[in-house]
Amino acid sequence: MLVDCVTYIVCAAVGLDVGGEAIPYVAGWGEDGALEQIRNYAETIDAVARRIEAAVHADGGTADGDGQIAAEPS
Repeated sequence: MLVDCVTYIVCAAVGLDVGGEAIPYVAGWGEDGALEQIRNYAETIDAVARRIEAAVHADGGTADGDGQIAAEPS
């Protein structure tokens, strides 16, 4: 669950639209009682996502038109 939330945040940050798949999937956890766990892990989710985003942006990665991560032109 932690990984799925982080993955959604990082993909969105680099321009990948994964909401169609991820949002219903994560929302389904609320039905299973896992929503409270997401709240408990929110700070960790945010911290991990920010570190990955920083690493991707430091490397110059962005999503190109076909959703693939590509290095920005120099």
